Amino acid sequence: MKVGLIHATTTALKPIEKAFNNEAPDVQLLHFMDTGLFSMIESSGSLTPEIIRRFSLLINLAVQSDVDCILLTCSAFNNVTDILQPLYPVKLFRSDEAMLDEALKYERIGLVSTVRETPIALLSYITERNPEILVESLVEPGLIHLLSLGKKDEHDERIRKMVHQVEAKVDVIVLSQYSMAHIADQLNTTVPILTAPRASAKRCLGYLQSLPINISN
Repeated sequence: MKVGLIHATTTALKPIEKAFNNEAPDVQLLHFMDTGLFSMIESSGSLTPEIIRRFSLLINLAVQSDVDCILLTCSAFNNVTDILQPLYPVKLFRSDEAMLDEALKYERIGLVSTVRETPIALLSYITERNPEILVESLVEPGLIHLLSLGKKDEHDERIRKMVHQVEAKVDVIVLSQYSMAHIADQLNTTVPILTAPRASAKRCLGYLQSLPINISN
């Protein structure tokens, strides 16, 4: 069984590999990356035809590699799956859908993000399924870049502060990006903390196990 992973940033690599090693160690992971996508969406503020085209190139490579499903790992781009899924026979998974489905069991959701476009993608998924749900969103645009600058401690501390800022207002807190997943282990909160990598790996594994044996790799 093979899963194609579509990346727009290197910060997603370790979290998703760790999640699959824990949940589905027998699954082969194939990585497809275009780090230029991240600066493109920061500049445009939304999905553009060029961004969509470049995602399609990555997905084409994954499909040509005979993967059984494809998982995006950058939440800011998740809405591209709705646009491109009709073009491919292989299942495309958003990076966050399994995590958000869990969050939707609560009445008040806190979103903590470090990329300006991420809450837009997450909110569209949440409100489509429950327009009445209450969402408290905190975002520090560009904070994710501290990781590539070697300032992980500062990155983590600022996110912990964001979590504690929203904690009293919600029933569950979503750490919106894979780059933040490790911070869940640093937190002691009164509400649950949800992260995407493990939930996504489990969802992919469940899907793979549902496939007829004769078409699995």
